[in-house]
Amino acid sequence: MKNLDKKILLISHNPLSKVNNNGKTLVSIFEGVPKGNIYQIYLNADIPDYDGGCHYLQLNEKQILSSLFKGKNVCCMEVKPTPEKISSATVGVGSFGIHTKRLLRECVWKMPLWKTKLEKWLEGKKFDIVFFMAGDGLFAYDVYRFVMECVSAKGCLFFTDDYVIGKTSRSPIACLRQGMLKRKIRKTLPTAKDLYVISDEMKDAYADLFDTDSYVIRNFSVEKKQMRCEEENERQSDCLTMVYAGGLHYNRWKVLGQIAKSLKEINGFGKRKCYLKIYSSQNLSDEIVEAIDLDGASEFCGGVSASQISDVYAGADILLHVESFDPKAIASTRYSFSTKIPEYLSAGKCVLAVGPAEIASIRYLWDFACVIYDDANLTSALKKMILDDDYRNSVQNACKAHYEADFSRTKQKECLDHILYIDQSFE
Repeated sequence: MKNLDKKILLISHNPLSKVNNNGKTLVSIFEGVPKGNIYQIYLNADIPDYDGGCHYLQLNEKQILSSLFKGKNVCCMEVKPTPEKISSATVGVGSFGIHTKRLLRECVWKMPLWKTKLEKWLEGKKFDIVFFMAGDGLFAYDVYRFVMECVSAKGCLFFTDDYVIGKTSRSPIACLRQGMLKRKIRKTLPTAKDLYVISDEMKDAYADLFDTDSYVIRNFSVEKKQMRCEEENERQSDCLTMVYAGGLHYNRWKVLGQIAKSLKEINGFGKRKCYLKIYSSQNLSDEIVEAIDLDGASEFCGGVSASQISDVYAGADILLHVESFDPKAIASTRYSFSTKIPEYLSAGKCVLAVGPAEIASIRYLWDFACVIYDDANLTSALKKMILDDDYRNSVQNACKAHYEADFSRTKQKECLDHILYIDQSFE
């Protein structure tokens, strides 16, 4: 059997997507596999925006509760994708009782109603690979292990974020959930043939924590988003456009607000102006919008569909990635690798990163992008990036080279071959 002919079952919290981070990562990894061979069980109420013949099964706690109160089992619904939709999530300035809510959510999943319907859906289906994108929901590990009991397939676990090392909340319920999650992961690891992680830093940390080796895979961007050379030459040199496209959670919006204030100061000198355009589909509080939408410096532009993002990148001189300097945010993002990075590099533009050096995304960009890791010198560092054409062009060329080295179609194929390989002893 050829690798690309294998049937794959994906299990994740989020559906496949061209826009949203985890769904976008899965799409990039399995690029090249016939879409009819890809099945996905996803565990929230969203609708996928990725079309092409993939098979989707939606399972969530709302279905479980509806089944309980209506007396009819409505778990496990097959759904059709809605291409070009723009999904949204709410970003606020704080959250109260979130750990209690998550613990109550776990109680709902203890009701076995979903198992009956899921077993029926799996009946008669054969998969070669079950690929579980693990998160911080304990119930998701139960779903994965139940599936592995029902089918004969190679199991894979993939962590894109850390949920067990860097958490800083000292609330009793948060500590309880963190301990439960560690035990759940240890119980689940023996069912997986391969463990995948998102960064070298996570690979080392999880080797110590779980005494197991892993393979690093990241989000790919196999389609270049570069603009034509003649369009590049026509760009205005007296006014630069900086673009940020992505999530504003983990206090990233605060860093964007700092950058906007620095740009307003720089623009006041009159030599060359630079305006920041911020694109995000997340629903924002008034406080956040006021912080990032600054007259004469920045503009919040809302969300864009997957088909529009290439045009957004094409209109930029500088593509911006930020991470928060807040200690709690650092702890949560230390081992993560942003999905924006390969997309930015594929656009062939100058990439600017602002954030603490201990975060994996920032550390990766350190060697070739423009990285500002000290927010105390933000204005002066931004001024150099804006006014020094030679420096900006050298960064742009280095970004192009690193895209080819780390995120090209060749690299994506190497990763996919590793996932799809099944040795004879397993079969």
